[in-house]
Amino acid sequence: MTLSTKFLSFFLSFTFPIILFSETATIKVYTSLVDYGTFFFDDDVQMLSYNLIDAGLTSNKVQISGSMTIQGIYTSFTGELDSPFVSQDNNQNGIDDFFEVDQSFNTSISGSASYILQGYGSTSANLFASINRVNGQHSFTINNTITVQSSSISGINVGETDYSSEILTPIHALGTITYDRDAGTYFYSLGYYGTTGSSSGSGTYQVNQDNSLSFSEFTFPSMNESSMASSVPGLAQKSLSGEVTVPYAGNGKFHVVTTLSGVSYYVVIEDTNDGDGDSFPDLIRSQAPTVESVDLGGWNYHIWPWVYSQNDNDWLYYHQMNSGWVVWRNKSQKWFLYDPDSGYWKSN
Repeated sequence: MTLSTKFLSFFLSFTFPIILFSETATIKVYTSLVDYGTFFFDDDVQMLSYNLIDAGLTSNKVQISGSMTIQGIYTSFTGELDSPFVSQDNNQNGIDDFFEVDQSFNTSISGSASYILQGYGSTSANLFASINRVNGQHSFTINNTITVQSSSISGINVGETDYSSEILTPIHALGTITYDRDAGTYFYSLGYYGTTGSSSGSGTYQVNQDNSLSFSEFTFPSMNESSMASSVPGLAQKSLSGEVTVPYAGNGKFHVVTTLSGVSYYVVIEDTNDGDGDSFPDLIRSQAPTVESVDLGGWNYHIWPWVYSQNDNDWLYYHQMNSGWVVWRNKSQKWFLYDPDSGYWKSN
């Protein structure tokens, strides 16, 4: 095998080192925010307007009003129901099961609604719904039972019961975060679910002494409910932004419940990268890195930017940065920066 053929074979089997400057982790953001119009949707219903009066964040009672057409008949409505968010923590990890897609969740809620059908009269009904998690998703199956309590409309009688089943998807976001741990910078991209839109951005982050991560900025989905502007201004916005600190929970997972403008978010970052083999994700370091010195002098064979070092008996990859030349050493799986004081290349 010729030297050039050997070099080509080595190059094709080698993971190109420049990608090690940045790595990617997943980010998931869960909320208890819900489009409660779901409870009033049906096959023969067209929603015209929808106003959230109380999101139930503190009262646990959701109040809404709006208008729609039922089989083409203009109808106004008001409703009150229990918040589907229930504070329960069966695995006792400090995170409500509502947020955790790998945890079972079931609850039931009740409420009431009143309808005025233009030209026909009015009716009221009691609502009861059982709520169960769709396996592996931040969505729930709602089985509704609606029982008429009063009616002035011919053909709608007290005691009549209707049943329906819907999928309820709380507002949440899923995406990725790409980071450069040496520079302490990151870029994130999130797609929104349970609502429309997306967000992306960049910033700086730092690793704290307890291995938590402090990010300079994230933008998460909110409700865009203008009717909440005076009571809970955060819910009147489409998205909310702010600094976020996320503790390390082990096994490559960081998570926290944090609050932005009165809205709670459960933030999960999962990083499977462990390039330095220290059993910690690359987003953090378990200890200060060991500095390794290597003499790369002596006879070298160049196929630039690749250089074969006789001293090191290995192919090396050279790359110029603002701080000077760096070299990738395959044997150490590390980048080295030249130290003019010692004449050695040192790992950074």
